Amino acid sequence: MTQTYQHSPRPVGGPISFSLEGDRLTVDSGRKVHEVRLGAVESVRMVYEPGRFGHKAFRTKIRMQDGKTFSFSSVSWKSMIEAEQLTAPYRAFTQSLFAAIAQANPNARFVAGKPYWVWLSTTVVAVLSLLAMAVLIWRALQMGSTSVALMGGLFALLGVWQIEPMVRLNKPRPFRPEAPPADLLPGRA
Repeated sequence: MTQTYQHSPRPVGGPISFSLEGDRLTVDSGRKVHEVRLGAVESVRMVYEPGRFGHKAFRTKIRMQDGKTFSFSSVSWKSMIEAEQLTAPYRAFTQSLFAAIAQANPNARFVAGKPYWVWLSTTVVAVLSLLAMAVLIWRALQMGSTSVALMGGLFALLGVWQIEPMVRLNKPRPFRPEAPPADLLPGRA
């Protein structure tokens, strides 16, 4: 049975289509058609990407043994300002692709989250930023500037709201292809 998936990764440009049949994946960008042998997959990485215009995006990146990569996302752009969540199709295609890769290459690595150094850097910058905001709020309250303290508190809350999912969901960890992380597959109960 052939499993398909299509999304537009950018606001400008055409869609990319994926067609999975057995141990072959056909990637059609509209300009080029690539045939991917799933036995040559080195690693699979699932990540959370911060929302653009209020959309949460999940991305799966495939690295081949020759170093080439390709990826697909749970968000498809329709125009410069409109994007569509492809929750169910993304989840179904991802699960089928993982099963096919595991069958074609049992040695393929399945990893969730960003590379460790990227995740650690993001975490350190987030903690330092929140500490700086706490110092700003404390100093503003000491000086009697309640409006600056409230503004600092608002920015701190917005920062936590945006950064917390990036740190939590992108923590590096391996996973089994038959059990991908539920927090990186949109729409799971």
